[in-house]
Amino acid sequence: MAEKTSASGKLVLEKKGPVTKITLNRPRVHNALDRELSQDLHDALREVNFDRECRVMILTGAGETFCAGDDVKEFNDWKPGDAFWQIRLYQQTVNILEKLDAVTISAVDGVCTGGGLELTLASDFVVATNRSRWGMPEINWDITPGWGGTAKIAKYAGRRKAKEWNLLGTLFSAQKAERYDLVNRLVEPEELESEVEKLTEILLSKHPFALRTTKYFIDHGADLDYGDVLAFEGVPRRDSSDGMVQGIRDFVEADSRNERRKLLDGFWFD
Repeated sequence: MAEKTSASGKLVLEKKGPVTKITLNRPRVHNALDRELSQDLHDALREVNFDRECRVMILTGAGETFCAGDDVKEFNDWKPGDAFWQIRLYQQTVNILEKLDAVTISAVDGVCTGGGLELTLASDFVVATNRSRWGMPEINWDITPGWGGTAKIAKYAGRRKAKEWNLLGTLFSAQKAERYDLVNRLVEPEELESEVEKLTEILLSKHPFALRTTKYFIDHGADLDYGDVLAFEGVPRRDSSDGMVQGIRDFVEADSRNERRKLLDGFWFD
């Protein structure tokens, strides 16, 4: 395993074969994003973006907490124009995260608010503990969300919940986050790491091209007309032909080598 800590010490990047894990490392302040950590996260995601070996990227936080969003205490030190450039950095960061070829997983414990919640909205999977706390509190600081907290929440949970959470700034439970499609799976705190490992193992068992292409179809086809979606999905899969043939043969013949089916037995069945 290759592991490196950013120069600021506020982010840790671990690479193990096709899996990269990014850990936000300011646990005493719920991994709040100051300018150093924001830049570290941007740089780490750019590195993942150009890593051909990376197939699964896990984003998490140190110290039994995920991310509280902006470090608002830092606002007092900002100069005119700093806010504009910081928001630009945030938007570019979340854009990279959302468009990664690798499948992304946010592993959430503790606080998941503001920019932290917005990071989960840009992830493919979200696994969270049942004690995690969610919210969009920006309005309580007389600021507005800067990287997806309005439109994306409206897309997932509807306009009423988007207005409730953004206009009131109240926290809400992990159970409510799951109910409104912000979370794939809730687990006990002690099960978070193992659940993410199981999910990662299943994802790695899939054919890389099929996984990457299916993700692309979903992300880019969700807003298309149904007829356009069918045409989109009909694009020839030249690069995946060998893997598709073998996968179908294994399924039809119930080949004992087909570990994929074994991995799926009972996984998230409920």
